[in-house]
This record gives sequence, structure tokens and C-alpha cells, in this order.
Amino acid sequence: MRKLLALHCLLLLGAVQAATPLDAGQRALIDAQIANFPADAASAGRVYFLGFAGHGEQRVFAEEIKLASQRVAEKYGSTQHSVLLINDRRDLKTWPQASADSLRYAVEALAHVMNRDEDVLFLALSSHGWKDATIDVSNEGSVPQSLSAATVADILADAGIRWKVVVVSACFSGTFVKPLADNHSIVITAASKRRTSFGCSDTRDLTYFGESFYRDALPASAHLRDAFEKARLDVRRKEQEEGFTPSQPQGYFGPLMEVKLGEMEQSRSP
Repeated sequence: MRKLLALHCLLLLGAVQAATPLDAGQRALIDAQIANFPADAASAGRVYFLGFAGHGEQRVFAEEIKLASQRVAEKYGSTQHSVLLINDRRDLKTWPQASADSLRYAVEALAHVMNRDEDVLFLALSSHGWKDATIDVSNEGSVPQSLSAATVADILADAGIRWKVVVVSACFSGTFVKPLADNHSIVITAASKRRTSFGCSDTRDLTYFGESFYRDALPASAHLRDAFEKARLDVRRKEQEEGFTPSQPQGYFGPLMEVKLGEMEQSRSP
């Protein structure tokens, strides 16, 4: 059965390749992750995780997305339904690189294996961010580019992803809220649209927000809103101690998405 599912996934992914201008080697790395999804019976709704580490010259973003994958898996059972796109100058071979094209390809491929009426996509983005509603996309040996909030919104809409949680860990990431917010979405950002976030350093494993949200708050919270509120307060505490201007993390909780996620959280609670 698992072999049949893998073959089915690869056939579906082949249909995506023609529409997405992505190097064959990069497509193969994404395909391999999805082909390993288990052939288990469909449930009332599951969480699929997609991580995107945009800036490869500093290790903090890659490490943050790897931790996000682990924490979301522990919380929502996405261990065997996760795809990582990682720019990291220390390792250019293990993971598919993060780019607008690889994000589109991965989202379209996930849309083929998800139940889009029931399943949830948890998209985690981590990089440097800018006031024009973009995040940095760069890696050793590649031409720096950017990924805009509008592009992310278009990719999700084009793939028919209905239920989604998007977490953006970047400076000025509040600019992503308006383009992504709707009744079927939760959007959480590390900063407001006019503020920087902190901890984006090659000497760190996590940003301030990643530390507070993924490492500390998410595992200890019953609901995602609770995790966000705890992280927001913890980030403010750290910034006050350091004398930094508050980053003002933002949270938009679409009412239908919050109800759906709450039901999933309750079904997984001990």
C-alpha cells in the first residue's frame, strides 16, 4: 500500500513539474519528502507542515525552521507530513533550497495529497524581512531574491489551500497579515509592519520570537492563541531587559480557522 501511495504521489507531482520552473534536482528533493508520507487512512483532518528558511548566510533561520517542524509535529501530529525548504550555507545538498519557485512547487504538491476540505497547512517562514512586505531569499552561490506576502497569498490561493496557519518570523513581518488574513486563516508574525524583530544573528540558534514561540510557548499551551500570547509577552520582557524598541508581534485569528484548530487541539489533548 505504501509503495502504491508513493507511486501515486510521484505521478501527481509530475503534473506539477510542467507548471513550475524549478530545477529537476530541487523538485526531486521535494518529491522525496512527500513520497515518504505514510499510506494511512484518511482522518477527519490533519496538519501538514511546510517550513521555509529564506536567508542562508546565517544559521539561525535554518535552525529555527527545523525546531518549528519538531514543535508543530509534537503539537499537531505532522511528523510524517512535513516538508522543509532550507537555505543554509553550511549544507547545500540535504534540503531543497527555499525560493518562490520551490515554495509554489511544494504547496502545489502538498495540495495534491491533502484533503483540501479538511486538512490544515501550517506554513512557517523565517528570514530577514523588509518594510515592503517581503522577506529575503538568499543562499551561497545564488542570486539574492525576495518573497512577497502577495506571492505567498497567491501561491496558497492557486493551490486551493483553504485551511492554513502562517507564521512569519522576520522584521516588519506584520506586513504579511493583511494579504493573508481571511476567515480560514491564522497569521502570526514576529513583529508589526513598522518594527524590527530581534535575535537574527549567526551566533544564535533561534530568534527572540522563535525562542519564545516555538521553543517555549507552543509545547506548554493548550491552544495556538495561548502560545502566541505567551510568546508576545515573553518577547516584550526580553526586549525591555535589553533596552530594545518593542517588536510588537501580531496575531490574526480567522474565526473559522480558530474554531477548526481548536477542535483538532481538543482531539489531541490527553
